[in-house]
Amino acid sequence: MTLAIRLATLLLAAGLSACASSPTAGPSQPPQTTAPSRPSAGSTASDSSELRLVPASFAELPGWSQADLRPALAAFRKQCEVWGRRPANAPLTGGRYGGPISNWMPACSQAALLPQGEEHRFFESWFQPALVEGPGEIRLTGYFEPVISARRFAEPGFTEPLLRPPADMLTVDIAAFAEAQNSEALRSAPKTLAGRSDGSRVGPYLKRADIRPEPGQIIAFAHPADVYNIQVQGSGRLRFEDGAEARAQFAGQNGYKWTSALGELRRSGRVQNVSWAAFRAWLDANPQEVKNVLNADPSYVFFQEETLADPSIGPRGAAGIPLTRLGSLAVDPSFHPYGALIYLDGMHGGDTFQRLLVAQDTGGAIRRGPRRGDVFFGPGAEAGAMAERMNAPARWWTLLPRSDGLDNRVAALRSALEDAKGR
Repeated sequence: MTLAIRLATLLLAAGLSACASSPTAGPSQPPQTTAPSRPSAGSTASDSSELRLVPASFAELPGWSQADLRPALAAFRKQCEVWGRRPANAPLTGGRYGGPISNWMPACSQAALLPQGEEHRFFESWFQPALVEGPGEIRLTGYFEPVISARRFAEPGFTEPLLRPPADMLTVDIAAFAEAQNSEALRSAPKTLAGRSDGSRVGPYLKRADIRPEPGQIIAFAHPADVYNIQVQGSGRLRFEDGAEARAQFAGQNGYKWTSALGELRRSGRVQNVSWAAFRAWLDANPQEVKNVLNADPSYVFFQEETLADPSIGPRGAAGIPLTRLGSLAVDPSFHPYGALIYLDGMHGGDTFQRLLVAQDTGGAIRRGPRRGDVFFGPGAEAGAMAERMNAPARWWTLLPRSDGLDNRVAALRSALEDAKGR
């Protein structure tokens, strides 16, 4: 038997074995298995730049049978509404798997009609798990939507502005250049970059330290720590003196890689505790250092003000969909498509964190590999405290629609085997 035939046979056997171990439609009682150990803190995958999806079964997902799937189902339904407005043959946005939207729509149709209590049956019937392996940082953190006090005009304690996008900031579509040049290097770059026109050239936009508000650009003023927190989280709610509330929704970024101002302050030795409360207290005690400390982060986020018609609706993530508390996840979109279903096995403080979430957002600190994620915890101080506790490695699985999952992979392996035999 040739090497090609032996390889194809082994791969096919592995695929069929995984098929045989997957549960049938209906409520499952996964057998107890010995779960692989969690990756050590700060660990990384191999040096390969490839994403690897290893077929698995629901029985291999730690805590699956007890997991609360309602937030993930709510987030998935929102995702389905967006997919339903796009062409069926359109690919998912971002990522390296998932196929066209048409692969997901049969499950979407069922999700819309699903009665409460049938979440496990639904996901087990329509999806096939695959273990996620690949390069980069292996870490799970949390984020939230801050609710901060704000003023329309500057006053003591409210000195830092929240800004709308500047008129001179341009967006460069790197993805379009990647296709025009047929360049793999450009395909692996960020899909868009922010810049500004310099005569006949487009160069980087201004760093944080060089940005000056233009007339009409200021939305509101708030405490410097609060403004920076909203910029890090990506959005926030503004509460004014008269009780009115508005949302500061992410509307753009100046194109620089995020660097934690809190981390820089700690590394300088000026503070030991890097919590938001300690950061705020230090800025209050050292008002002359506020600008220098914030300018350690060249990244700058711009916002647009939106009416908060329904406080229960979260801010829009990068996928353009309102985020769901404990149902939405920020991911690296160069690996995972928006709308991907991700099951996580990690730790939240001292507690086990085993949840299904939907990839619906990204961030500067998240674009570091297929196992770097940020869990959305919702609005307010309590959500912020929960998000701050989340910082640990985790294992990842993605749920592929059965029309694009292992069945297709096995068919491809069968084809490879037939081709090898023909040679």
